[in-house]
Amino acid sequence: MSRHHYDCHVRFSDVDIYGHVNNVKYFEYYQEARLVFISSLGREDDEPRPGLVVARLDVDYRRPILFRPEPYLVETWVTRIGTSSFDLACEIRDGEQVLSRAKAVMVSFDLDTQSSRPLSEPERKRLETVLE
Repeated sequence: MSRHHYDCHVRFSDVDIYGHVNNVKYFEYYQEARLVFISSLGREDDEPRPGLVVARLDVDYRRPILFRPEPYLVETWVTRIGTSSFDLACEIRDGEQVLSRAKAVMVSFDLDTQSSRPLSEPERKRLETVLE
């Protein structure tokens, strides 16, 4: 398996009156993990500055995330590679227990034309190394 691991710390300001993490914060946790994951893939020095946008993000809330000093684990992995997009699956876990699942559709984006663009061959190869 090629899952990326990210330690997610819950901040006191993330929780509601019940001590549960607010539902909107899950999106932030997934974003933090996604950014670290994508950065970990690296890029060649001669490649143009990559542009990626989130086309879709679906979150499934399975169990409440509670405030605590220990981090929760966020796993991220690639499930599909298309012409100009790829899918990421993500889970927030507490040991073996899945607290939340998410699916993100990422689109390769040309910053100059403000439109999607095909994934480059180096981008595709890097994604293939972590395809599950």
